[in-house]
Amino acid sequence: MKHLQNVKIMIKVMVVVLHCGGSSADTRRKLSVLVGADVTLSCRFDKLSKRVEWSTLTIEWNMVDKLAEKRIVYLFEDGRAHVNRYGTVVDRMRLLERDASLQLRNVTVGDEGLYNCRIITPLVYTEATSLEVLARPSVLLPQKAAVTEGEEKTIQCDITRFYPEKLAVTWLLQNASHTVHTGASHLYRVCTEMAIRNPDGTYSIHSGITLHSSTVKDGELRIICQVEHQTFSRPYNTSVTLTVQAPSQPPYSAATLIAVSSVISLLMVSSVIGGALLLYRYFCKAPPSVSEISQPSIIYAQVQTELKCTIRGARQRELKVKWFKLRSSADSEVQSESASLLVSEDLSEQACLQSDGRHHTSVLTVCLTVTEDLTRYQCVVLCRGKRFSRKTTVRVKVEPSFLQISSIPQIPKVERLLVLCCRVENFHPQDIELEWFRNDGEPVGQFTHFGPFSDHNHLYSVWSKIQLVMAREDESAIYTCRVYHSSFAAPGYKDVLYHINTQGTPPNVMFIDCEPLCPLLNEECTLHLCIKDFCPEDVSVTWTKDGEMVHSGIFNTPPSLNINGLYSMFSFLKLTPNKDNHGGEFRCRVVHSAQREPEERLFTLLASHGLPLIDGC
Repeated sequence: MKHLQNVKIMIKVMVVVLHCGGSSADTRRKLSVLVGADVTLSCRFDKLSKRVEWSTLTIEWNMVDKLAEKRIVYLFEDGRAHVNRYGTVVDRMRLLERDASLQLRNVTVGDEGLYNCRIITPLVYTEATSLEVLARPSVLLPQKAAVTEGEEKTIQCDITRFYPEKLAVTWLLQNASHTVHTGASHLYRVCTEMAIRNPDGTYSIHSGITLHSSTVKDGELRIICQVEHQTFSRPYNTSVTLTVQAPSQPPYSAATLIAVSSVISLLMVSSVIGGALLLYRYFCKAPPSVSEISQPSIIYAQVQTELKCTIRGARQRELKVKWFKLRSSADSEVQSESASLLVSEDLSEQACLQSDGRHHTSVLTVCLTVTEDLTRYQCVVLCRGKRFSRKTTVRVKVEPSFLQISSIPQIPKVERLLVLCCRVENFHPQDIELEWFRNDGEPVGQFTHFGPFSDHNHLYSVWSKIQLVMAREDESAIYTCRVYHSSFAAPGYKDVLYHINTQGTPPNVMFIDCEPLCPLLNEECTLHLCIKDFCPEDVSVTWTKDGEMVHSGIFNTPPSLNINGLYSMFSFLKLTPNKDNHGGEFRCRVVHSAQREPEERLFTLLASHGLPLIDGC
């Protein structure tokens, strides 16, 4: 039985460790804000004295983004403010009114995430706000449109700069008071592209409808582009009226008519010659212009990408466009024409043709893996009995998933050897360059590279190491490892920073939780406390009940090294509540060498109608 209880405790440890990254604030609220607006994230705490010593007050605002990456946005420490996100403000005068609210100006998509406010007065208070960022789409249709009798017309609806990505586009046609949903008829062709991510994090999408002039009744047709998005309370409609126009006729002046009538006899005599000239003009008509295949500057693995081939100088009904994948491996960058055709794969059904008069774009959407790097694609255009072929080779990129500098020893010491290692992992292709700098761009000349090494997923990793003997002037210095890789957007590199800290990192002490959430009398429960992100690993944890030391039922996990180079651990207190525990105060005290003073967390067992011990359950 005791063995089973120990197994249950270990399972609880694992579950809590997996969820330790979440917020443990007293209060969590949710705010929604549009891109470009200003927002204030609330954080209020116990009122301060008007003679507050600013040096004893610490305010930390950190943010956990959608990728679960944590960063400090604003830090007030030692009487000074450190702003890591431009446009963030905490009003000092409001601090005297127990208000440490954070003002975010000109919100962007990158500001979306969970914001945690942590205040030490020296009492500790935390509060969390989940910020949702929205961007209302801009929907644009042509102001007017006309289709030539007997021909087709494509109308494009441009929907730009919206967030989040989820969006629906529907086309409606309205003749008088009768409205038709285009999805219910084969007389219309609708092509909606995949959403494209803009550099600012918003999305854009283009949708087109192609219809024949015969579908226009009574001379005009109202075409409606309907957009559904989270920022609209109801579907948003914008429309354009399509009219039918007669085929253009060449203008003839009176002088031309007189000249034609005067030579009509000559034309009749030379009809054979004229017919020959017409045939010559028909067969020697200028061929259409077919562009080279265009592709994005960076093609990421497992991300949908568009390859485009543009045709000008032809009508849509004269065209037939086919797409082929010429090889599926990266054995060599160049293959012969015959070898490529032997392994070609027809992808024509995946392509979409967007037309506007005599200007047409064939779009092939692909989603590639690393193994498809250097794959060749071919676009074949058939028009008026002629064949035009264009080819391109795609390069697949994978951005490094891990960028970090670790140090040996973890706590540097003056006049001792310090080794810094920059780890760059899981990238493709293998070509990469690393440079080291100190403080404001001073290059570090001597460093050692290891790798790149490949794994079974065709991804690469590399390590770069520098070593130095710590001097007094190195304290608080910043070392930068600059990583150049083709998967990075402009400027083509990313910096990894290491701040030399000889004092260590104090732990982030969370709040005490109880399992089960509402403990009952005479039933076993466990109090647990998460202690995060500290260095060095030595830490002291003690429990007391009503001021008296608790010695039994305590279990502390060994400190575990996180991916950020810091340690985390848990402390558990197992007990069986009884009537004597009513109102009992359990305190957990954490002592670490990097703290200014020890931190304590309080948990009170309160009876409610003699059943659960926690008030409010």
